Amino acid sequence: MGEQPSWQDVLDLIAQLNESDYESASVQVGDVSIRLSKNDVGFDTPESAGRVGAQPRIETGFDTPTSSATQPATAAASATQPVAAALGDTIDAPMIGVFYRRPSPGAAPFVEPGQRVEADTTIGIIEIMKLMNPIVAGKAGVITDFLVSDADAVEFGQPLATINTSA
Repeated sequence: MGEQPSWQDVLDLIAQLNESDYESASVQVGDVSIRLSKNDVGFDTPESAGRVGAQPRIETGFDTPTSSATQPATAAASATQPVAAALGDTIDAPMIGVFYRRPSPGAAPFVEPGQRVEADTTIGIIEIMKLMNPIVAGKAGVITDFLVSDADAVEFGQPLATINTSA
């Protein structure tokens, strides 16, 4: 998506959510926030568990710019900020899907903890709707740990690995 999502981008997100096992998703693009849910109760509520086939609920909003550089710009950033602060630098999931550390079953992982990576080094892939999306480190450093296991479902903004950028 570009700086401002088009209606087609929103429709694509709805299609991806409908075809996934996820109940809800939240995406921030520039100053546009999009929240999708398969239920009409809200996000991650006990009442919504197990509802299948419901039409997605869509909430969009525009964040107002703040003067504080320390205030997170997105809900995902605020949810992962305490985790990231405790872990140091993290490599976060840019999308929802299933994270794989290996290019194929039985193959060696892309990288191992303790391995030095460059910003363009692939550390894993996220599968969404049968599409494999390479995940790059985004910064140079040493991978210290993976926070999710191979074949784990991940959410947008979820920390995948920690990286020591001063090493």
